[in-house]
Amino acid sequence: ALRLAPIAPGLRERVAAPGATGPLARLLALLSQYLEPLFPADLARHGVTPADRLVPPRGPAVRAALDAARAALHGRPFAAFLSGAPGAGIALENSQPPSLVIAAGVEALAPGALAFAATRAVDLLGHGWALAGKFAPRDVGILLELACRFSGGSPPSQGLPPERAGAFLAALELSVPPSVREEARRLARDASDELAATDPRALAAALRRTANRVALLRCGDPGAALDALLLADRKLVESPPAPSQALALADLRDVALFALSDPFLKLRVAALG
Repeated sequence: ALRLAPIAPGLRERVAAPGATGPLARLLALLSQYLEPLFPADLARHGVTPADRLVPPRGPAVRAALDAARAALHGRPFAAFLSGAPGAGIALENSQPPSLVIAAGVEALAPGALAFAATRAVDLLGHGWALAGKFAPRDVGILLELACRFSGGSPPSQGLPPERAGAFLAALELSVPPSVREEARRLARDASDELAATDPRALAAALRRTANRVALLRCGDPGAALDALLLADRKLVESPPAPSQALALADLRDVALFALSDPFLKLRVAALG
């Protein structure tokens, strides 16, 4: 039977991939809900409309899995939509509130794979993936530069257009509460220094792999995790790799290695009591 482990405070930091809990990643997570409204959202690119909203009585198992994942991770509010897209992926979009767009195959996932997919999506949402996951690497760099500049840092230029920087910064001044602004200021210098040495693609990969690890720790089933990851990638659904080739894929290999590691086994046993 599926046994979902509680997600204790501080657990994410203990299982995180390198780069996912540094000052730059923390700053992105802190400001993500204020950065998201600054950029256009486009649910139509996922092939959904308001009529596709995941509301009762549609998709009860998916709704339950998402609600449970949000409760376990103390996640952000979101709107969920069902799409006809192939595969079993959950895409994020920076609408207001942010949206989880659930591909058709998610409803057919086994309980363990569904719990993994839901937990992964909720974790990613809380750490800026609605923008970082849809932007090209250059634009992720610009996003990080904007976060550092707003916080009072002096980051290296990533290509933030001067004519747009003022409008972005003014909008953040209006929307970010003082308490959040103060926390951002404490991160600004170290985050700016980290940005100088960071490839945005590496940061994105670290966030993705950390979400995978958190989701695996909660669902506890490496096979279900690997199935969910394979089915979430449309390219892999259309052209499945041979079993011997699957672990050559970086994210799948990371999950497999984490599942065999002492930290995973110890934390999973401790979480389950």
